[in-house]
Amino acid sequence: MEGLRNTSAIVVGERGTGKTALSLDVSKELASEEALLVRIEEFSALGRDFAAEDLYHFLTQRIAAEYFLKAADHPGWLWRLNKDERVDLSLFLHRFLGASSTRQLREKIYKIQNKPLKRWAINTYNFTRVVLNYGLKAATKVASDALTKHFSSLPTIDSGDTEYFQRIEAEVDDSFTVEQRKYYYLERICTLALKSGISKIYVTIDKLDEDPRFENDAEDIGEFLVKIASDNKILTAGFFHLLLFSWSTPFNLIKSNVRTQKITFQTLDWEIDDLRRVAGKRLASYSERKLTSIKDIFQDGCDAEIEQVLQMCNRNPRDLWHILDQCLKAQYKIDSKQKIGAEAIRGGIEAFVQGFNYYEYYPRKSNARRNSMDVYAYIKHLLKLDGERFTKDKLNTLAGTGSSTSNYVVAMENMGLIRRISEKAQGGAVVYEIRDPKVCYAMRHGMTIGD
Repeated sequence: MEGLRNTSAIVVGERGTGKTALSLDVSKELASEEALLVRIEEFSALGRDFAAEDLYHFLTQRIAAEYFLKAADHPGWLWRLNKDERVDLSLFLHRFLGASSTRQLREKIYKIQNKPLKRWAINTYNFTRVVLNYGLKAATKVASDALTKHFSSLPTIDSGDTEYFQRIEAEVDDSFTVEQRKYYYLERICTLALKSGISKIYVTIDKLDEDPRFENDAEDIGEFLVKIASDNKILTAGFFHLLLFSWSTPFNLIKSNVRTQKITFQTLDWEIDDLRRVAGKRLASYSERKLTSIKDIFQDGCDAEIEQVLQMCNRNPRDLWHILDQCLKAQYKIDSKQKIGAEAIRGGIEAFVQGFNYYEYYPRKSNARRNSMDVYAYIKHLLKLDGERFTKDKLNTLAGTGSSTSNYVVAMENMGLIRRISEKAQGGAVVYEIRDPKVCYAMRHGMTIGD
């Protein structure tokens, strides 16, 4: 929070670690009458091959829309700006918000560019001018008739549809240029908002990986994400702060292109004690505080099994809820009147490991062939190992990966299924270890995952 008040921030975490919940919580902390919060969770307006100028236009649209909505509740803000600045605001209404008709657009511009007293005077005059025109026409007709009687040689005065008091229109400057100064417009709307009464502008970008166009392909998501995360003009802009939440798998693919040292960078992770506390809070919330600890739903003597449950969720609260759900179902089948016991825990963990959708954490390429390697194929190779740690030679010997061993290891490391450790094997060979506790559990217990 302290870093975000002074600069932009990127928060990275696995799916299920609470990125969206955190973004909502942070928004509540930052919210105030003067702060402008812009939440972006829909990206269809940005093409997959968007350029930097498209991104600036996209952000300008979102910020302008939120600003005008907020300014509608604070009309006095607009009068802190001079006339030229109000004309600029009219430009944003014209170019970035649009209007259902020219009349509606001019009405919006008219209200921004002309003060209330001036609008009242003009409206009062335009209302009374009908009476004034009628009276003057009547007087002209009387005078004309009188003069005609005395000077029959003069033609009759024909007032016809003449309006002696012409309608007055307040000046509206809507002759805007169409120059492609996208970044200038982004900076300008923020500058005007800050001058009119906004204290800080925060732009939150979340759920980018859920865009259906990417079909859960981490590489495609990364290619889209890098254009935002590596654009230092918006990450280090002084007129607004960007808060970007990203799934760790695609972010790791593009991390080398992101200057994380220039902003606040945070990896969202959970320690075992954090998971224990959050489980207690969740149980307390749903049980009206009849349960306050994770131990309250387990039988006595299950401390070791509880620790195993916490280890199995891979530092992920969403996984913890799914494991507890499976344990509850398993206990219900055994004895629905008892708390969760050791047997139910084992059954729940096995059901969780085998029923888990591994594509959620380790996505397959969207254009992959049906017979191409994916996470389930890699897991089948890992399940043939005799331990969590291995070298390329051991993987080749035990899993029979042959000449493709190096390619498999690189792919598994990139998707986060395995990681390289500092330990070296005999002869200096690189040692890898399986990161996912579900895969480790299946390997130790001789289980299968997938078809």
